[in-house]
Amino acid sequence: MEDARAVPPEPEYPMKVELSRWTMPVLRIGMGVFLVLWGFDKIIATEGSVRIFSAFYGIESGPSVVQLAGGVEIVVGIALALGLLRVPVAWLQLAMNLVSTGASWKQILDPWGLLGLTRGGSHLFLASLVIMAASVVLVLNAREEFFTLDRRFAIAVRGGGEAP
Repeated sequence: MEDARAVPPEPEYPMKVELSRWTMPVLRIGMGVFLVLWGFDKIIATEGSVRIFSAFYGIESGPSVVQLAGGVEIVVGIALALGLLRVPVAWLQLAMNLVSTGASWKQILDPWGLLGLTRGGSHLFLASLVIMAASVVLVLNAREEFFTLDRRFAIAVRGGGEAP
């Protein structure tokens, strides 16, 4: 008697295989653009970013610190989008997004202000959970990704000078 729970293997389709090769580059480039835009936000809307640094991170800083952070975020975003030094850059973007997500933990746990953690809350902070998930996926797949400039130009991404 045949097991009703057994699922037959999915046939390999060349189109599916080809599309799956592009999933990581799409995610990496998308996250890179996201970081670049947030970096520009810190440079362009500096006053608002200074208030955010104070309210969310507890950092009382002037505009130059916020703009420097924006510049770093832009550099990391560009490197990520291009696939330069993909392993360390993947970890950097994860760390940056983790700090940002951690700073808004109250808004994530109480998006509508029902628990009293926030005043009114904002459900828009829930999107940071998707950003964190994407960040983790980028780290977990950084070594295997192949549509990157560091692979194209054989820039080592592992210890010992190995070519990628």
